Amino acid sequence: MFWGNATFSKILSAAVILFILVFFQSLLSDLVTIGGIKLDLGIILLVYVALTRGPGYGLMFGFAIGFLLDVFTPSTLGWGALVKCLIGFTLGSFKDNLYLESLYSKGAVMFLALVTNDLLYYLFVTGVTATTFGTLIRASLPAAVYTSVVGMLVFWVMNRIHWEKWSVEKSSG
Repeated sequence: MFWGNATFSKILSAAVILFILVFFQSLLSDLVTIGGIKLDLGIILLVYVALTRGPGYGLMFGFAIGFLLDVFTPSTLGWGALVKCLIGFTLGSFKDNLYLESLYSKGAVMFLALVTNDLLYYLFVTGVTATTFGTLIRASLPAAVYTSVVGMLVFWVMNRIHWEKWSVEKSSG
């Protein structure tokens, strides 16, 4: 049966997540902006997918997130997809080598992923200019801290949901 297919289920859930991300970034991101510091929900989702699913999923999900978010800035179309592909694949490759049981370590990985994302994006799009590193310090570091804190909360919630689901299945099995 087509609807019970596991591959279809994964594709459908990824499409729903991507739709929610684009909806959030286009319509709701200003609601959670604090003092000009924006939340990067795409990085949170990319880190989660790459660390839980591996390099292939990280690469594909990174491309999808990057491309869908690049649609809003056609002059730089493709650069965000490339950068997020690199980050998703790299994080996914280290999935088995990183010991990420602590929320703080996941937050640190998210912080580094966001700073790397912004650094590579700025370098690819504008090159090295006098304002590149000032922009990174002024905009990217606060956004990385904000995103990491929210990301740690998301990871904590996902871990609780997964733990409760596992304990229910374990006790009923």
